[in-house]
Amino acid sequence: MALLLLRSAIFLIISLVAVPAQAAPVTTTTNVQDLLRGLDVSQAQSADFFPCVRKVGYEKIIIRAYQQACGVGGKTDPNFLQTYQAAKGAGFLDIDAYMFPCTGTQPNKKPCKPIKQQLTELTDVIVANKMDIHRIWFDIEPTSGVCNAWNLGVAGNTKLAKEWIAAIKEFKMVNWGIYANPNQWQEIFGSRSADIASDLPLWAVQVAESHKSLMGGWTTALGKQTALDTKIPGCPGSVDLNAFLD
Repeated sequence: MALLLLRSAIFLIISLVAVPAQAAPVTTTTNVQDLLRGLDVSQAQSADFFPCVRKVGYEKIIIRAYQQACGVGGKTDPNFLQTYQAAKGAGFLDIDAYMFPCTGTQPNKKPCKPIKQQLTELTDVIVANKMDIHRIWFDIEPTSGVCNAWNLGVAGNTKLAKEWIAAIKEFKMVNWGIYANPNQWQEIFGSRSADIASDLPLWAVQVAESHKSLMGGWTTALGKQTALDTKIPGCPGSVDLNAFLD
């Protein structure tokens, strides 16, 4: 009996060593508690905003770093550095930025700055101020009116988008991703399945049920924007809500 128990114990030990634990795959059903609660901001916030939202559990901030500013062909957001410093001062360690580039033909006939110039203007600010930006999200969404974006027709938009994606991949001092609304993809590129940059991470608008089906070759999203223009109870300001895997 003792010999039998000894053999059983040895077999159990060998089994545990021989079969390593498998890491759980990241899927769209990741538990909510495993996600980073994030906020994206496009306007200057009051001095007590960031301490307040950090206190109630938000962990990630995404700041508008560049705006289409069609009057001048695109420019770095004047609030970018100040907002970054306020978030860092409140203790946020996970800070992303997003770039809303100038991409269309404008009512005032002012041409957008060249792609490389817009990228250089943004990254120069980050480098000069030693900003610790985790990732920059390239914003692909159409606008019309005072400023137009992605209004060049399907062929023109596709060509321009591929030029932008090729250019951002050359700016390797930062990580890049794509922000987009699945419901606007077909309007811009002619098909919901048009693949422009599926090798980059996606931050997807997921506010409505119709957004749930992704586009452009993506099958998962690293980040999801879940609510727009929302007030955080007990905190000043209005922001968009997000959930991120990273």
